[in-house]
Amino acid sequence: MASPPPIIEYAVFFALAAVLILLVGEYLAWVYRDQANSDHELPRLLTGIQRLDSVFTPIENGIYRLTGIEPSREMTWKGQVKAVLVFNAFIWALLYVVLYFQNGLPMNFVDVAGQSWDLAYHTASSFTSNTNQQHYSGENLSIFTHTFGIGIAMFLTPATGLALMPAFARAFTNDENPRLGNFYENVVRGLVRFLLPFSFLIALILMAEGSVQTITSGQLTVETFTMGVQNIRIGPHAGIEAIKMFGTNGGGINGANAATAFENPTPLSNLVLTLAMPVSTFCAIYAWGAWVGNRSHGIALVAAFFIIYAALTGVAVVGETGPNVAMEVQENGLTVDQTIGNMESKETRFGPTASAIWGLSTTGTTNGGVNSMHNSWTALGGFSLLFAFATNNISNGVGTGLLNVLMFVILTAFIGALMIGRRPQYLGKKLEWEEMRYVFVAILVLPILVLIPLAHAVIYQPAVDAFANPGFRGFAEVLYEFFSASANNGSGFEGLADNTVYYNLVDGTQVLLARYVPITVQLAIAGLLANKRISPESRGSLDTSTPAFVGLLIGVVIIVSALVFLPALVFGPIGELLSGGI
Repeated sequence: MASPPPIIEYAVFFALAAVLILLVGEYLAWVYRDQANSDHELPRLLTGIQRLDSVFTPIENGIYRLTGIEPSREMTWKGQVKAVLVFNAFIWALLYVVLYFQNGLPMNFVDVAGQSWDLAYHTASSFTSNTNQQHYSGENLSIFTHTFGIGIAMFLTPATGLALMPAFARAFTNDENPRLGNFYENVVRGLVRFLLPFSFLIALILMAEGSVQTITSGQLTVETFTMGVQNIRIGPHAGIEAIKMFGTNGGGINGANAATAFENPTPLSNLVLTLAMPVSTFCAIYAWGAWVGNRSHGIALVAAFFIIYAALTGVAVVGETGPNVAMEVQENGLTVDQTIGNMESKETRFGPTASAIWGLSTTGTTNGGVNSMHNSWTALGGFSLLFAFATNNISNGVGTGLLNVLMFVILTAFIGALMIGRRPQYLGKKLEWEEMRYVFVAILVLPILVLIPLAHAVIYQPAVDAFANPGFRGFAEVLYEFFSASANNGSGFEGLADNTVYYNLVDGTQVLLARYVPITVQLAIAGLLANKRISPESRGSLDTSTPAFVGLLIGVVIIVSALVFLPALVFGPIGELLSGGI
């Protein structure tokens, strides 16, 4: 059956995404209503959701008793930072031990070896920081490691991000009160009410579509059409794939990731998994408006970043539904048919449009999953991927994405107020130099972590030797690598031989700094604002729910991203594009 026209695929996907973002956003706002100190009320059509309290509350209370968590014991911003670091240090230590010693652990059905010290450092750092960048093939992990190491981290690290959202909301709902709630309570609620139910639903859909789910065998041996024998690695694909996509994780049991039929078997599974990425991140932006008592503001923020996401996805679709000049060959009267677009390293069951939408959903969030190989994309398609990185992954990751988006929002509110001669203020809290210096630190973390190592890598011969291609494409490989690590994304451009001591240490350090430096300064901002009195909005205040504010916000995001990263993009996909590489 022929694929629908690209414009139809594009329009249907974004229409579905918009509806799901609003619905899941209302649900998420309900999950953290009390923890955000909010007066949020569900719309009348969704009030039935409240009945789930009778299901979730006993489970949560049982976890509190088992772990000794006291939800009533609230924390200041410093207490929140300490809790994040301690909790995530435990995850890192668990992962490192499991990865390094996996050869001696149970459920190692095919006798895979433990990872080297530097690879284990990179992998533990990557999965602890919700980056999930892989410098190894997924087949090189045991069932035990996938299930009880990687799998557990895939739930706990997005739960960390979720737990920070209500804490930051209290910066604006508290009136001179430094208490930001209990981090561990927020983690439990995020797991029980959000990540586990949605991941379970997605996993059921994947299994119904044919995805594999087993922990009793690590390998499937089959006879090929040529009467040969092939050993194929299998494992808990459906479960891992579900939380991998909904938790903006990444990675995969197979090296080919979501291009494999075991992880992503059909066009329907591909649609569900692609939708999981923007829905799980944009819903938090919508919920923000509900928490602060201004749904219109939440919709305005969703609209601003959704426009950027849709525009860059359109660029990707145009690039990938066009021809790949590298494939425009004629040998012995034979040519490559490119009537439907660039099909190099893409799955025929998905086609170029669905692959392009997935690719932009990957770099438009901090999800590292791929269903095509990005190094085979056209120069225009590659530019769209890298520019999404430059915006700090548009909607970013689960939980922490909201905080990163709000850095641009606060900066825009500050600039907008000065432009109209008003005192800078956002949601009733005055914006002063103490908060703004931390905002600038949070925004500058990405360019510092990307550009300084990039400058070193292109002149350091062992790093250069890892490039698979010369010229613009080779530069794009390492630019993508450092973007992926420093934006906590985790996807791969591929082509770069990154499993070396150099890239393992550099990337492993980048992912940690990119995760915990912004979290620290964002919680510091929350602490400063929570201590301030709420000032009522007046007629002269900057309205942050208007189309004008949406346009200004888009402009700030694009200008900051372009000014900082344009020179690097010129040496990569822009240079290739201008030299005829479309």
